[in-house]
Amino acid sequence: MSITRTRVADDTWVFTSGLYVEVNAGLVVTSEGGILIDTLPFPSETKQIIEFAQRVCPQGIKYVINTISHADHVYGSSLFPEAELIGHELCRQFLVDYGYKSLEEAKEHTPELRSVEIRLPKLIFSEGMVIRLGDKTVHLIHSPGPSPELCAVHVREDKVLFASDLMMPVPLIANPLSDVDAFKRSLLNLHDYNLECIVQGHGDILLRGEVSSSIDASVKYLDDIQKLVDDLIAEGATKHDLLQHDVERFDRSRIPLGGLVQQFHNNNLLYLWEKARAEQRKKRQLAR
Repeated sequence: MSITRTRVADDTWVFTSGLYVEVNAGLVVTSEGGILIDTLPFPSETKQIIEFAQRVCPQGIKYVINTISHADHVYGSSLFPEAELIGHELCRQFLVDYGYKSLEEAKEHTPELRSVEIRLPKLIFSEGMVIRLGDKTVHLIHSPGPSPELCAVHVREDKVLFASDLMMPVPLIANPLSDVDAFKRSLLNLHDYNLECIVQGHGDILLRGEVSSSIDASVKYLDDIQKLVDDLIAEGATKHDLLQHDVERFDRSRIPLGGLVQQFHNNNLLYLWEKARAEQRKKRQLAR
């Protein structure tokens, strides 16, 4: 299956997977070479990026940025052995701690991944980093929330932000490394940038008129689902009651990502529910 390619600025492209949850990667072309922002999960798709880059960027890919340690963003990194691989220090650590084992398990179920190898970032940072290549300035912004290592990537001259999983059709918090308060702070920080568009980690590209409202809507969603869970627990409601509150009640469409938005929303609700219940049990134990 062919990937979808979208031009978001004169020298900046977005590549969208047709095989896995519309995950996005990006390419910034400069007079001195290219900067690749994430890769696509399957080698067949990342190779399509390589073929395109060879046509528009004859100087080659100089840098590959891992915005997050998740498999769907990093599995193509080993296909760029000549490029400097960049990531947050926690991205490297999570790949060491979890990446190798997860890949071996994935290979058992997905034959196309058998040629994939984990490549660890060698150029790492803690707070942020600036890359200057040719006529482009690319700012890597540590933006924890969905995961502690996530970084957003701002292409200053083009006013394009690659937000990784910080921005999605529905915020995704259902994993033990997420931090809802950090998530909201990272989202609100995006207002500081004058942006023409935001490339979400998955799904559609947000254009200028949608940028500010989409950021605020994501923060509101996180506030609203937390309030819902707190209110229902206080009322003595059940999980069944919780799951009656579908994603459309929170001004989110079910349609993006092949309908997976509703499942992601349910996962968010259940995650917050179990977390709140665990905190209740802990308080009761301490009170004894």
